[in-house]
Amino acid sequence: VPEMGPFGVVVTGIVAIAIVYKLVQRWRFKLPPGPRPWPVVGNLLQIEPVRFRCFWDWSKKYGPIMSVWFGSTLNVVVSNTELAKEVLKEHDQQLADRPRSRSAEKFSRNGQDLIWADYGPHYVKVRKVCTLELFSPKRLEALRPIREDEVAAMVESIFNDCGKQ
Repeated sequence: VPEMGPFGVVVTGIVAIAIVYKLVQRWRFKLPPGPRPWPVVGNLLQIEPVRFRCFWDWSKKYGPIMSVWFGSTLNVVVSNTELAKEVLKEHDQQLADRPRSRSAEKFSRNGQDLIWADYGPHYVKVRKVCTLELFSPKRLEALRPIREDEVAAMVESIFNDCGKQ
């Protein structure tokens, strides 16, 4: 083997550190099983066009809780209704924070809406207002005609688009 020189030593050292870091991360965090991710893109290239079917197939192979990587972002997918209820009701505080992208920041007014807000006093206040004012049975019944009109318009739009092909 010819002498590597200083550049070769530095590159080899960086690669070795990266490999050790990845191995330590894997051992440190006991993640649910899931499809093996590719470097950089994660599982994005493995996800089939009909996503729900793909996740269903993976749940048969890996179980009802699985790790799926969207690029370098880890996502834990729960594919069982009972487990989803447990996760969303009993462990909601641990799972309330979400990663943000620039587009999410833009659409969520810097994380101030209900969907993208980090768990904290603001999130609790917004959720309480939504629960009491927007999602009450009386309010849902009052808004029913609007929902029905929107669903009818969406179905008509899909039907018209199918006729064009």
